[in-house]
Amino acid sequence: MKKVFLSLAALLVLGGAVWGHEFFVMTGNKTFKSGDKVPLYVLSTHYFTVGEELEGLQYNKVWVRQGGGRAELTLKENRDRLWYETEFSLQGDGPVIVEGNRVGGYTTRFTDGSSFAGTPADAKKANPNKTIARASFLEKFSKTYINPSARDTAFSAPLGYTLEIIPLDNPANYKPGSNARFRVLYKGQPLSGAEVFAVYDYYDYKTMNAYEQKGNTDRNGEISFKISSPGIWILRVRDSRESAVPDVTVENVDSIIVFPVSK
Repeated sequence: MKKVFLSLAALLVLGGAVWGHEFFVMTGNKTFKSGDKVPLYVLSTHYFTVGEELEGLQYNKVWVRQGGGRAELTLKENRDRLWYETEFSLQGDGPVIVEGNRVGGYTTRFTDGSSFAGTPADAKKANPNKTIARASFLEKFSKTYINPSARDTAFSAPLGYTLEIIPLDNPANYKPGSNARFRVLYKGQPLSGAEVFAVYDYYDYKTMNAYEQKGNTDRNGEISFKISSPGIWILRVRDSRESAVPDVTVENVDSIIVFPVSK
């Protein structure tokens, strides 16, 4: 499929709002020891790092990679904080990666303002008397580094997401003042011209989508950000392109990477 750069107006009309809820998994900014229970929080929000919406549990998936294995975790609702929670036992003191996926799906909207979770073809069958206005696809990925270690090399290995952010430097070495480099991959290939946003937790948690920094990847899919503060850092990228599915306007894929920075 050909990459397309859609204007703000086009995205609002055709593909939904540019700034949908961000999906990511986070934990506290600390180092965990072998045997510790590591708490995880799964957020869908416009505010960092405050929960805003509980999307259906069926759309939220989380796995932990440690000790050479990958295990899915069971989530539970926290209606007071408006996020999902889970935990896992740390095996050893080494680094682990937590993966999150907001399961992808098609949304078809009708001219009367209602919507249907499915492709236009399915929507027509289920609602033959309604007129379709537009349809789009959305999927979100999240990758969280826990216990970054100077001895670790796994941080730079792609995990095979459709859209993925890869650190080019070991996150264990990030400190305030560091110049942190990243590469964005689309289906395993460097993605140039992608707009990437960066923020740390509670930078401006009362303002929607308040990222501290932004920039575009170069011809090699690379970008760098200045680490301006300790805390939990979040980088976000979106890819929007024409859909190969009949009558679907645009396919959107979001990807976020989360890592701690100590003082």
